[in-house]
Amino acid sequence: MVVSQNADRKLVELIVAAAEARLAADIIVLDVSRSSSVTDWLIICSGESAPQLRAIVDSVAEALKKNKIKQFKWEGVTGSGWLILDLGSIVVHIMAAAERDYYRLEDLWGKDAIVYHY
Repeated sequence: MVVSQNADRKLVELIVAAAEARLAADIIVLDVSRSSSVTDWLIICSGESAPQLRAIVDSVAEALKKNKIKQFKWEGVTGSGWLILDLGSIVVHIMAAAERDYYRLEDLWGKDAIVYHY
């Protein structure tokens, strides 16, 4: 699916708002379009517990469905501490604090890629 950069940005904003609604911590949006041939945007956020991870996932899924985006599938389970949603040009990582600290995904891309940090 080819989506314009503007449409991608609106979808990123929608996903961030849905994560914020469930108090996701340390939300970071990375524009990796210049350095990745796989995706354009990464959204990374954390939750404090398995129930909060599930609440963030549910909030993002609900927001996507309300905006007529139906073909998506989460990978991972809340008990693993890491859930991923691949929308093609946008990849969402919802992680428990321990996993986020261990893998430090945002460090792979550098500070120049960060366009939003809450």
